[in-house]
Amino acid sequence: MYTYQALVAYLLVAAAATGSARSIDTRQIGGISCNIARFQILQALGDTKDATGQIQDAAVQNATTTGLDQADAAIKTIASALLSGETAPADARDEVAAGLTAAFTALEAGDATDTAVTDAQTALDKAVKAGQDVVDKC
Repeated sequence: MYTYQALVAYLLVAAAATGSARSIDTRQIGGISCNIARFQILQALGDTKDATGQIQDAAVQNATTTGLDQADAAIKTIASALLSGETAPADARDEVAAGLTAAFTALEAGDATDTAVTDAQTALDKAVKAGQDVVDKC
């Protein structure tokens, strides 16, 4: 997961620094605060996945993982579009939100005494905040 984060961060910086011949909407590339928010959501999702892997209840773990995978796939779709100079698909943002919501719902059903559940909830809260920052800043 962290290798993917580093790759996306590197590619975003490289794309911004080299000024691709293709015209990319400035809002899509984003400034430093936008790209920090993008990195923060990736970091928080990685932390959430790490904590989710330690959840004792297999059903909660699987449901949470499914939601996180949905959000991650949509983020990869957005990143791929941005890096290729295309407009990010609007429905991908909705998929990120749906995945985060599914993960949140799954964790709500978890055992509050399982520290992995509470750790995953804390990390997911950070991912949601970072996601909102991406929406606001990018």
